[in-house]
Amino acid sequence: MSGHPFLSPEWIAAVKAIREEYRDRVGTTDIDVRANVTIRESPFGESDILGHLDTTGGAMSLDEGHLDDSDFGIEMPYSVAHQLFVERDPQAVLPILLGGQVRLTGDSSKIMLLAGMAMPPDPDTEAGALARELMGRIAAVTE
Repeated sequence: MSGHPFLSPEWIAAVKAIREEYRDRVGTTDIDVRANVTIRESPFGESDILGHLDTTGGAMSLDEGHLDDSDFGIEMPYSVAHQLFVERDPQAVLPILLGGQVRLTGDSSKIMLLAGMAMPPDPDTEAGALARELMGRIAAVTE
């Protein structure tokens, strides 16, 4: 399987296929968060990439387009999204957040709920092994 540039239409399609494959294996959450995500300065035709995440169905769902009734919005340049989600440089997070490269609107206190969900599960558990497997699959389709 070949890799695709992060957030390109081909990458989004590949990640959706992986998500569908793992749908019945991923656990649920009791956290209810609906957030719109805007990635500015996209290198893929349109200037912005619009997406959302929604945990109100019990599991985290990521998809294209904005929700009409989100709790909050988060906006950042493509380069910052790449740095946070592909390069995963933990040392970059604080300077990015404090440097004004990420803009939050709405009830941004709910972002703290998502931060808790982003913590990796214990690697010695079944959930931890599944998370590593899923992240490995996504990394394999990412250039």
